[in-house]
Amino acid sequence: MFDREVCENHPQGVVLVKFKDRKDALNCIELMNGRWFGGKQIHASEDDGSVNHAKVRDLVEDAKQLEKFGAELEAE
Repeated sequence: MFDREVCENHPQGVVLVKFKDRKDALNCIELMNGRWFGGKQIHASEDDGSVNHAKVRDLVEDAKQLEKFGAELEAE
């Protein structure tokens, strides 16, 4: 059993998968790491908690808003 969260706005296309059993998680990592999907290579690893993926999503959205604001200023 697992839960997943797709980080839709993450620039690297991150998907977080949470397993009930660590053994199942390690098996998934072994099976998926290095495979190719949609023309991109998968990097599967355990999350050590050092990256706040939600914050990365916020930073990407902030950057988009700043670009839009800059374009509006330049257009005036």
